[in-house]
Amino acid sequence: MKRSSGFTLIEVLVAIAIVGIALGVILSSIAMGHREAFRGDQAREAAEIAGDILRDLGDGGGSITAGSGKVEGHPGWSYSIVVRDAAVTLQNEDMGEKDLDTPGLVEVVLKIFPPGNGAPFVLASLMQSADQPSPGAQAPFAGGLN
Repeated sequence: MKRSSGFTLIEVLVAIAIVGIALGVILSSIAMGHREAFRGDQAREAAEIAGDILRDLGDGGGSITAGSGKVEGHPGWSYSIVVRDAAVTLQNEDMGEKDLDTPGLVEVVLKIFPPGNGAPFVLASLMQSADQPSPGAQAPFAGGLN
């Protein structure tokens, strides 16, 4: 009996399955990279928007007020600002916890919301209130948001 020199049906099916699995992994990696690149673009735009909002706050006479609104020039983007008295607690192994009195220090939380249902970008910082500037401070926004 003469044997044919070709692939059997099982060998072809195994090869197709291996190629299919490899393509699935490759396409999944491409999609994940695309999502990360998109989120990076949103983070860059959120940083630009945050800089503009903080610059506008600094130009507004130094008063930091809570509020929210739409971002001009960036369709679909919005923001909210929360201002509250700062609560600072020091921890030391020897003395334990100690709450500090921080007159004039406020916590500012700026949230930037991208279009759609994406997760917001949040920036928080402690700032000197315009009502009680610190001695020698040039401007209440000298520290910026970190």
